[in-house]
Amino acid sequence: MKFIKFPIVPILGGFSIGIVIQYYFSIPLFYILIGLILNVICFSIGYFLNTKKKLNSLFFESFVVLLCLNLGVLSNYFNVQIHSKTHISNFISEKNIVQGVVSEKLKSTTYYDKFILKAKHINGQNCIGKILLYVPKKQKIEIEVGNKIKVFETPKLLQNALNPNQFNYSKYLNNQNVFYEIKIKETNTIKVSTDTNFYYYINLIKSKLLKSYDVKSFKKDNYNLLMALLFGEKTELSKEISTKYTQAGIIHILAISGLHIALIYGIVLWLTKPLLRFKKGKLYIFLISICILWFYAILAGFSASIVRAAVMFSVVAFAKMINRQSNIYNSLAVSALLLLVFNPNYLFDVGFQLSFAAVSSIVIFQPLVRKYSYSKNLIILKTKELLLISLVAQIGVLPLILYYFGQFPLLFLLANLIAIPLSSLILILGLALIPFNFLFPKLAVYLIILINFLIELMNAFTAWIVKFDVFIIKNIAFHEVLVLLLYLIIATVLYFVYFSKIKNLKPILFSVLIFQLGYFFLNSSEKNNNEFGVFNSMKNSLFVETKNNESVFYTDDLANSKSSIEAYTRGKFVKKYRIEPIKNVYSFNKKILCIDSLGVYTTKQKPEIVILIQSPKINLNRLISTIKPEQIIADGSNYKSYIQLWKTTCEQEKIPFHATAEKGFYRLK
Repeated sequence: MKFIKFPIVPILGGFSIGIVIQYYFSIPLFYILIGLILNVICFSIGYFLNTKKKLNSLFFESFVVLLCLNLGVLSNYFNVQIHSKTHISNFISEKNIVQGVVSEKLKSTTYYDKFILKAKHINGQNCIGKILLYVPKKQKIEIEVGNKIKVFETPKLLQNALNPNQFNYSKYLNNQNVFYEIKIKETNTIKVSTDTNFYYYINLIKSKLLKSYDVKSFKKDNYNLLMALLFGEKTELSKEISTKYTQAGIIHILAISGLHIALIYGIVLWLTKPLLRFKKGKLYIFLISICILWFYAILAGFSASIVRAAVMFSVVAFAKMINRQSNIYNSLAVSALLLLVFNPNYLFDVGFQLSFAAVSSIVIFQPLVRKYSYSKNLIILKTKELLLISLVAQIGVLPLILYYFGQFPLLFLLANLIAIPLSSLILILGLALIPFNFLFPKLAVYLIILINFLIELMNAFTAWIVKFDVFIIKNIAFHEVLVLLLYLIIATVLYFVYFSKIKNLKPILFSVLIFQLGYFFLNSSEKNNNEFGVFNSMKNSLFVETKNNESVFYTDDLANSKSSIEAYTRGKFVKKYRIEPIKNVYSFNKKILCIDSLGVYTTKQKPEIVILIQSPKINLNRLISTIKPEQIIADGSNYKSYIQLWKTTCEQEKIPFHATAEKGFYRLK
């Protein structure tokens, strides 16, 4: 690809690399500005020499990419709000009064409702920053998006993932500039009031649209799935439904993305076609399209996937208005660049990555899709197109799916063949139901019956697909390096497909060899990494002993330990493992004694390490004086009050104390 043919692509590449560099190395602002000044000087000189044709264009293009790289670094620095002097972290004291506006409602947990609080004031001082707000359900405090909140609590830093290879929720929130959390304990520590702000009006419109659907006419799961499909409202979607759609490889249909925007844009073009008769008809169509697309994007929560789709179709709509065939590569790059300028941390958003990987793959493989989907029969043509598009989209996201989810559904083609048309039809009927709800409520009843039937049909089909458990490859060990190497294989295969020569098989064979060497190296490095570990878990206790890529997990509650076990085995490339009940004595380079809720142990045992689980009622001072251990560990199954008491005792006795609820996974090499 020549620079001049796809000018936005290398610019996007340089900007993205800059974001990654700043994300991992946190370069101070002084050095960023020095680099920017030098880059601007080089760019100016290069531009002058290039206009005089005294410089090779390749050198000038390199200066452009380097400048974009530096701008990416600078953009990511300023995007992180915690760097600002007015961030909430700079004003926190012992006692705090935080005031702000609820900007988003998150999926609730068993005991808490969760919200994102956009801070405005702390202790009377103006500030910026977002806070994760936990409100206990038993308090029955009514909170809506747009409400003003006054909290008499001290914000605490979010805690990182405490178990190895676990989904790091705090890191995910950090990427959205959420660094602190507040857990409400009593009703008198929070005051809620209404306010007429941007979030209030958006939530008001959205709630009216949601309430226009007669909840009683839908089954609960059907209604929640429809709301997820139409407006991205997944807070009430059951875990069972989400899991089934994920295992079937069709969870993407529940994420507001290009599919939704494409359908809405197509409907708008069809409805506004009569405007082409007017002199400025194309302008009117463009303005109507843009307004509807972005209004829908706002209602659907402004997620990365829908914003990407809205930006891209806005570019397409603009090109259509000015009668120019917009180059798809540049359109895709422009939409990505605009998003990353707005929020550089979108680059690390899983939805953003999957969305762009899928669309890019479809665009790159489009000539092949057209070639092999040709048929005179319309039904066969559309079926082949759908199958091939699903296949090439899956190729594009395959490395990311293996890395993030550790599983791969082999029946994804069959699942998408049925689910995509069904979900599209449900989406169209669901949107059509809005005017019927307000204007023709009696006719809306018949539409609701049809939508209910289609949703149940899609759910039944998904459940049927998931029954073939043997076709779902689970618990796949993968690594960031393997993601890059697998994309290298895909790139070499693509090159061979477009330039089918025998000599072009060499890059494929070379990339496969590199992938195998990478996997072998990662596997070997973990093989020599033997350890004994204590997990952090509130409901149960879980230990692991790993030797030569084989693990033994000790637990009395497999159901609650399953997710931690799977995450550990994926990250450590564990080939075999077994489950055993918890024992009182272990030996791994050192003698380890485990004391459970019974609090029973013998004084003859002289272990170097003592593990306390299930809140045993023991005299720790007596245990220390009798056994004289080198270290004491308390896992997450103990009462917090006990842990604090043991910690104080260990400090007095000058013995190292490790509480997994504070320090996370304990590892003994």
